[in-house]
Amino acid sequence: MKIRIFSLLLSLFCVIGICGCASQDKISNESEIVETETIVVDQTSSETTTSKEDNISSKDDTSSTVSTPSESQSNVSGNTSSQTEIKIDYNKIVEIDICDDVVRGYLDATTINNQYFWLSTYQSTKADFQNIKLDWEMGRAPYTIYMSENADFSNAIITVTNSFEIKNTICVPGKTYYWKVVGSNSDKILGGGKIKIKDAPVRWIYIEGISNVRDMGGWTTTSGKKVKYEMIYRGAQLNAKKDDGTIVQNLKSAGLETFNSLGIKTEFDLRTSSDAGVAAEGVNLNYVAVADHTAYHNIFSKSTKNTVVSNYKTMFNYLSDASNYPIYTHCQGGADRTGTYAFLLNGLLGVSYEDLTRDFELTSFGGNKRWRGEGKGGTFGPNDTSYKTETGQTIAWGDLYNGMMEYGKENGCTTLQQSIEHWFINYVGVPQSQIDSFKSIMLE
Repeated sequence: MKIRIFSLLLSLFCVIGICGCASQDKISNESEIVETETIVVDQTSSETTTSKEDNISSKDDTSSTVSTPSESQSNVSGNTSSQTEIKIDYNKIVEIDICDDVVRGYLDATTINNQYFWLSTYQSTKADFQNIKLDWEMGRAPYTIYMSENADFSNAIITVTNSFEIKNTICVPGKTYYWKVVGSNSDKILGGGKIKIKDAPVRWIYIEGISNVRDMGGWTTTSGKKVKYEMIYRGAQLNAKKDDGTIVQNLKSAGLETFNSLGIKTEFDLRTSSDAGVAAEGVNLNYVAVADHTAYHNIFSKSTKNTVVSNYKTMFNYLSDASNYPIYTHCQGGADRTGTYAFLLNGLLGVSYEDLTRDFELTSFGGNKRWRGEGKGGTFGPNDTSYKTETGQTIAWGDLYNGMMEYGKENGCTTLQQSIEHWFINYVGVPQSQIDSFKSIMLE
């Protein structure tokens, strides 16, 4: 019997369909997201059961036949036949958008007015996770999902979930994955297929215990090159200091496992000792305490020059050596000091100011409001370069850009990238050889 499963037909149960984004009350008409796809699952009776595992012969033969092991291990959805086999077609590739609808709407907004709309309308939305919906034959939860770039499922990403919506995957945009799922107390394959992750300059990583974690890669530079994924991550702190001085470990259990699965080798801690300034427990990496207290236009201040010079010289000793990657960089919330760091590094690589601003403002969907300006009148104006938070903190994103462009103009530079590179070499004292090495490591 052939069963054709169409996504979103049974939205009451939220279990049918493959789509890339969670539904929201308001969705942008600018964004064309793959919302529905059709998967064909051939379920035919068989007289014998031949295997307990997904039987893929080779990467060239991508058709998979999966047999149920026994009646006692059949699923609980009503399909109780003990002699069935599910044929999964790995030749069909379905595109999945891992961005939440709100994030996708913001990214696709082409005007300042529309960007302001998404930020202001959904400023309380938290979407710092990958959002994947898959469909499979209902079985006994929890489900274990395997995703791999390889047909034999080697080096698979393994995710355990109780629902058909998966947030804690670590998929990379642009890559294609084989996937399969089994229920608990059984090795029966309940479903599978082949998906391609829609390309996007945003790769959120959901890590239990910490927020606003994302890959700094994915952005296209003004030269047409692309910043590599899986090299530099940014996010919030891995531990925190309480009022009594004790350190609380934010990474525990599943969150620690996810963090370690990224293979991170180096941690840049931009916090001062008053924040915490100590390594997290349970992570095996090279901890570098940078102790940075400067953000935005303050990097140009005479009073902070010694700190800025020392910090970025230290970091480039690591950034210029490929053996130190991947790198995780954070302050407390991964917003201001980390945002300035991301501006300088991705700007050095050639990411445009417009995209640097998008990256900065994405933190608004990671738990901390961060806008380019105050946004009076329902948009951002040319002189709207800073604002104060409710706690009195100054957010001066536009002042950082203006300060860098002014520095560049004084030194004969005409672009943001030229200005940042001149600043690193002549103000900070980073050798050109380290700049060149960093670019070769990070660009493709």
